[in-house]
Amino acid sequence: MTNISEKEKDLLKRITVENPGRQINQAPNSKWGRLFLPAPEESVRRPNRGLRVLCIGSWTLGLLTFETLLSLETLQPDEVNIVGLVTDDPLDIDAKISMKKRFWRYYEESEREEYEWGILHRALSMGIPCYTGDVKSDAFRDILNKWNPEVIIVAAFGQVIDKVINEFPRYGIYNVHPSDLLHSYGAGPQPWEDMIERKAFSTRVTIHRVSLTIDDGDIVGQSPEINIRLPDGSVSNDVRMIGEKTLVPVSPMIRELFLALLNKKSLKSIGPLDSLDYELIFGQDFKAILMEPLDPIKRGHILPLPEDEEHYTV
Repeated sequence: MTNISEKEKDLLKRITVENPGRQINQAPNSKWGRLFLPAPEESVRRPNRGLRVLCIGSWTLGLLTFETLLSLETLQPDEVNIVGLVTDDPLDIDAKISMKKRFWRYYEESEREEYEWGILHRALSMGIPCYTGDVKSDAFRDILNKWNPEVIIVAAFGQVIDKVINEFPRYGIYNVHPSDLLHSYGAGPQPWEDMIERKAFSTRVTIHRVSLTIDDGDIVGQSPEINIRLPDGSVSNDVRMIGEKTLVPVSPMIRELFLALLNKKSLKSIGPLDSLDYELIFGQDFKAILMEPLDPIKRGHILPLPEDEEHYTV
């Protein structure tokens, strides 16, 4: 790593200024990225038992997923143990995360810094180590073995997950994708652009098992239908407003997925989860919320983020 942007320097400084006890190490044998270690007093609060989960994600979708896992860990510290966070580094000019094809292209560099800061700050303050480098490197192989996750949840991540990672967790690796993959819509880095191009009335969020092909693993479950039209029935061309609406069911979907995985572990049933019927799980009130039209007035306030994280919405 020979080049570093001013925003990257600023981010690294913010992280250590907030707590000088934190360590930031360049990932050896990785073309980019760093390993961030929380300060000793931050790490001491970590649970040391429960289902070991690794969160791999970035941006709003990754933060929503991570916050949901944190809430489960807080409620059930003997059953849930977040061992690490892997996230995009949209400031590192050497990072191979398909930034020009993905949602990052809609944000200025200063905004990208805030998103990366938001998820790193949250994880480190909870004593959780973070990695931002190449996941196919020997460096990450060592980290993965040390963290030893039993399940991995992926949400908005810019690298292909390889066979080594895919086969590691005994209870499976799952991806959250904001499109209707069951009907072959929106696979890849631009699901919302696909909705606009098709003039879609509605969509669904898909949770699927990760395979070696992007967004092509076995589907575990889908959200109920989500209305992505404006109140007059017309199509919106606002990618970020559509994106925000599609993320509304993510948190409860992750929660139900993880509760099902905890049940599998309690039954000593090793292996990935096959299916979840979200249509049956979610009640009519929640389905009605999903079918409400897009509302520009509510934009920025419809996701279940903590109050001090609302500005990290889409």
